[in-house]
Amino acid sequence: MYRIGLVEDDVLMQKMLSSALKSAEFECVLCPTGASALERLPKERPDLILLDVNLPDIDGHEVCRRLKVDELSRDTPIIMLTGEARALEQRVRGLELGADDYLFKPISPKVLIARIRAVLQSSGRARA
Repeated sequence: MYRIGLVEDDVLMQKMLSSALKSAEFECVLCPTGASALERLPKERPDLILLDVNLPDIDGHEVCRRLKVDELSRDTPIIMLTGEARALEQRVRGLELGADDYLFKPISPKVLIARIRAVLQSSGRARA
């Protein structure tokens, strides 16, 4: 079973995303803040991280940057999520910081799961 780190502060999005992950038989490691993600996820070693851009404490781009320089999490694929305007600069910044994909909310659970599987496959983390 894959473990997905979910970094999301919005309670409704947490429920929707964790439900979609569980339906696809992924285990979910929930972190409601950037600080909790930086503390927990390198130790938890998820197979992939879903990271909201707009967090209450630390900007998601900064969380991505810090995870990508941490020896324990630097190889973990990250998909960034945002509900904000689809500004090209924001998307480019996330990808330049090491994100593997950048998705916009609201997102269909089916599309989300397909994108997660594609990133896991392309990162070499897909299991037979």
